[in-house]
Amino acid sequence: MIGLLKQIERLIKWCTCVAFAVMITAVVVQVVARTFMSQPPIWTEETSRVALLYIMSLGVGASFLTGDLVNVDLALMIMPKGLRRFCEIISAALVSAFGFLLVPGSWEFTVSGTMQTSPVLQVQMQYVFGCVLFFSVLLGVFGLIKFINILLNVPVAEPTAHSPTKV
Repeated sequence: MIGLLKQIERLIKWCTCVAFAVMITAVVVQVVARTFMSQPPIWTEETSRVALLYIMSLGVGASFLTGDLVNVDLALMIMPKGLRRFCEIISAALVSAFGFLLVPGSWEFTVSGTMQTSPVLQVQMQYVFGCVLFFSVLLGVFGLIKFINILLNVPVAEPTAHSPTKV
């Protein structure tokens, strides 16, 4: 089971990198085209927006699990270890519940895209709106995994004090 989760996490990270590469390519083409062409391609703006949506929706779950999301480190660092663990358990449970609560609405939103087509890319909007479904499912699943890891005392990254380095 752990091996399957690691493979899914690796696949999600790979897809996030692909979406990031697509966004970088679209933005570079857009900048170069606006600089050197009288009529730049119109697909670059919409492509970069869709890629950014997928970067966010795919990356949020894995980022939450690994602790790479913005965190209230200052508050956690001054708490006793037991209180910190309690707060992390509550936080992971609430994030997971929130993610799963979003699934029905995000499913409806995704399905509503079958009746629309993007104006420039000419793809059904359900594929664009699907990023909201990915976001909610991945947030719920990875939040649940983090919750279980904390309950089972699986080692997680501890917040550390950041101090200026001496030169």
